Amino acid sequence: MKFWLSLAWQSAWSRRQALSLVTVSVAVSVLILLSVQQLRDDARRSFSNALSGVDLIVGPRGSATELMLYSVFQIGRPSRNMGYAGFQEIQKMPQVRWAVPIQLGDTYKGHPVLGTTPTMFSVFKSQGQGLRWAQGRAFSDPQLQPNALSEVVLGAEVARRFGHHLGDQLVMTHGAGGGPEDTDHEEQPLTVVGILQPTGAPIDRTLLVNLEGFEAMHQGWGLGISPKALQAAHVHVDTTQEVKDLEPVSLSAVWVGLNNRAEVFSVRRKIESFNRDPLMAVMPGVALDELWQVVKVVENSLVLVGMLVAASAMLSVAAVLLVAMAGRRKELAILRAMGVAPPALLGYVLLESMLVCLLGIALGELLSLGLMWGAQDLLRVQFGVLVQPGWPSELAWFSLAALASVAMLASVLPAWQAYRLSLMDGLHPPAV
Repeated sequence: MKFWLSLAWQSAWSRRQALSLVTVSVAVSVLILLSVQQLRDDARRSFSNALSGVDLIVGPRGSATELMLYSVFQIGRPSRNMGYAGFQEIQKMPQVRWAVPIQLGDTYKGHPVLGTTPTMFSVFKSQGQGLRWAQGRAFSDPQLQPNALSEVVLGAEVARRFGHHLGDQLVMTHGAGGGPEDTDHEEQPLTVVGILQPTGAPIDRTLLVNLEGFEAMHQGWGLGISPKALQAAHVHVDTTQEVKDLEPVSLSAVWVGLNNRAEVFSVRRKIESFNRDPLMAVMPGVALDELWQVVKVVENSLVLVGMLVAASAMLSVAAVLLVAMAGRRKELAILRAMGVAPPALLGYVLLESMLVCLLGIALGELLSLGLMWGAQDLLRVQFGVLVQPGWPSELAWFSLAALASVAMLASVLPAWQAYRLSLMDGLHPPAV
């Protein structure tokens, strides 16, 4: 066996230029297959942990999917809000460690504006990592510092896209924009006091303001009409505001953290049984897993494409060796003259083909590990995918074994051709 292995390697080395291209082709196909499988697993895990550390998300009774989309990913808008009194009642529950209100509705150049409290910056986690500051600080509590009503914190993508810095004055848009004129909150611009580092989470595309500041921007608005437009129509508008008078009437959602996660089901039942307001409490991990099923078809399609690419590369090995077999008739004839039997020549060519394929598979695995390791920061920040480089998963090992089997089957064609040529040349030696 050692002799045949050495002979197969030397034969392949003598044709290294052509076979190196084939090996690279196999390696790239394996890289695609393993990378797709790795990213699929990591993307699903990252999606499920897009909001970690939150035990329950509370909102108006309705669709759990809709609640997750607008409260976590700021996609879409709630069909109705929950009462602020429900948030106060949740805060008073002994099992609740913290509760963060979420208020949505306004935008800034297409990016959502999220009204909340300073607690958000200490409890928010994505992929198990909390928020960190690139510049500045969190907005202050307006109960202690009234000037905090005009403070805003920018997500990393918002600051990068529009080139904002600390101290910039920003004007929010009432609603999603694109409506009638005078929909900007020009009467109350906000000052940038903090910029977050990239997290890969939806908060990177968000602007965060005080809940009271969010309410202050809407003082004097009636039916979505700005105070400026109302005053032009000679309608009296009272825009004076005290911090104590800026308590909201309703909220979009509430994020809840418990003292003991084992009590999540009992707390959920209690919240949903409130008589004051029909509420719904959703466990984020479960809801996100269910939401992921929506894109499962795309996920499986990517894996299928990767497998087809890898299988085609294995067939290319067979094609190259098959085409080259006519030029190796003299080599095979010499081996036959030395007494090598045709079945041994079949195994010899089969071994050579397998060496090329296995070398390509090993190279593809190393490339995949290196790529995932080198690009993990980019994938986390730009795409929100937390990559966990490591040895192939069980599915990846199964895929590699399947590719090795395809390689063996593909190698049968040139090996059989070598067998036929050796039999033919044994009876009719080729002319020199």
